[in-house]
Amino acid sequence: MHGQIAENGTNPWMAYIFKYNDKEEAELVCGGTLIHKQFVLSAAHCIERDQILAVRLGEHSSSRYFAVTKAFRNKYFTTNNYSNDIGILRIQPQVKFNAVIRPICIITDLTKVPNVKTYKAAGWGRTENETFSKVLRTVELNELSASECYNMLWVNVTESQICAGHPDGDTCAGDSGGPLIHPVYMDGSLRYVQLGIVSFGSSLCSSPGVYTRISSFIDWILMVVDNYAVRSPPKIQYRVWPSGK
Repeated sequence: MHGQIAENGTNPWMAYIFKYNDKEEAELVCGGTLIHKQFVLSAAHCIERDQILAVRLGEHSSSRYFAVTKAFRNKYFTTNNYSNDIGILRIQPQVKFNAVIRPICIITDLTKVPNVKTYKAAGWGRTENETFSKVLRTVELNELSASECYNMLWVNVTESQICAGHPDGDTCAGDSGGPLIHPVYMDGSLRYVQLGIVSFGSSLCSSPGVYTRISSFIDWILMVVDNYAVRSPPKIQYRVWPSGK
């Protein structure tokens, strides 16, 4: 990511999605966001058949590692224009939320989705030095119109996509699956809401990028979480009867 180093603890929902290479070293695949104690949201193109993935949540000494037990790609995803580029990973064990590991907010009521044009993205992708970042970085981005996006990126974005960029920064390779975030006041409290997912952009990382618009996929997200969350078995209560004489 061509941006600034993120302050510790300011992005407790960020997920580092990785695989182990031939040397048994953790290798970044994509970013993602924790949306539930069992699920991480990411991009569909980050998920490949038969690939064994794992997830790291938290930072530094507070990091926790999780196995990916099931992966879901939106069935309408296509690499032609990367439409429907959204995926979900189910992880285990279940996450215990704390100060440094917490889920991002997703608005499920479409009437309450804010009409905003500015965002913040976060990730560990390639920096200006062409290497993956060892620390989380963030960048501020502005939404561009479809015509502006076409003129700069030669891409026709759909209604389920967001085009965004900034002269001084951009998301890059390795940032895919990470979030577009905007702070929103809800019920009197400031919430950080995810509105997009990093999808694709120029290989030069110097022009606008295209992001999946989350509001177009709320029903799909809810379907996956509702149907595939692992339910805890009911607790059996034992009653001790008084011994008779």
